[in-house]
Amino acid sequence: MQQNFDNEVLYYTFPEFEQYEDIVHGFSSREGGVSGGFYRTMNLGINTEDSMDNVKENYRIFCDALHVDVNKVVLGQLTHEANVRNVTAEDAGCGLWKPFTYEGIDGLLTNEPGLVLTATFADCVPVFFYDPVKKVVGIAHSGWRGTVKEIAGKMVERMVSDYGCDVKDIIAGIGPSIGMCCFEVDEDVFYDFTDLLYLGDGWYFEKDNGRYDIDLWRVIWCTLTDRGVLPENITISGICTCCNHDVLFSHRATKGRRGTMAGMISIKEK
Repeated sequence: MQQNFDNEVLYYTFPEFEQYEDIVHGFSSREGGVSGGFYRTMNLGINTEDSMDNVKENYRIFCDALHVDVNKVVLGQLTHEANVRNVTAEDAGCGLWKPFTYEGIDGLLTNEPGLVLTATFADCVPVFFYDPVKKVVGIAHSGWRGTVKEIAGKMVERMVSDYGCDVKDIIAGIGPSIGMCCFEVDEDVFYDFTDLLYLGDGWYFEKDNGRYDIDLWRVIWCTLTDRGVLPENITISGICTCCNHDVLFSHRATKGRRGTMAGMISIKEK
């Protein structure tokens, strides 16, 4: 991914997405906000103990950096499930400026310009979607549970069924999150993944202590290609939040004493 700076705001983008002039997207870092303490500084978590005044100001700052309308932010109501919502203009502001009108939504899709689809992260995997033919964007919050439940694949299926997308046109970006280097799990979690029969080799490493390192990026890549997304249309950031917790929030690295980052994607208004 590419690092971008807007005044003191540091954020990341996929060059593969930036080639399309009709969309805007970004993934925040810890830098450029107004929060203090271990929320330093760009905390975008609405469910943290940081003040909502700080969080809302951070959203304003980050949206200004991306040149999107903060009033049209639509947040996922995240529960580590695999439920997807088709977002419309009525959803603008949900979760930030007005109460959620839905619950249990970890994936957001829209074809309506101006809406800023947003999900928050602090080790879980952000997966960005775009169909440049049908002009559909999406973002998924894929923690390990959502990854096992194939939320990335369900996003693709909904793009095809609800918006008429051709799976071969869809591009996907797997953003900063905990890498295989840091995602050690016990046997129970490991065996949840073995139900995904298409995974093949290379998605885990068995350790001498009876635990496993799991490559969530590889698992999601396999889920996307299983649904027909072309391998050349998938980009993996390769940025581990746990290894880089000085600039990115990581739940595991800080034992929960952290803020939250956000991924955003929007179709530009003309």
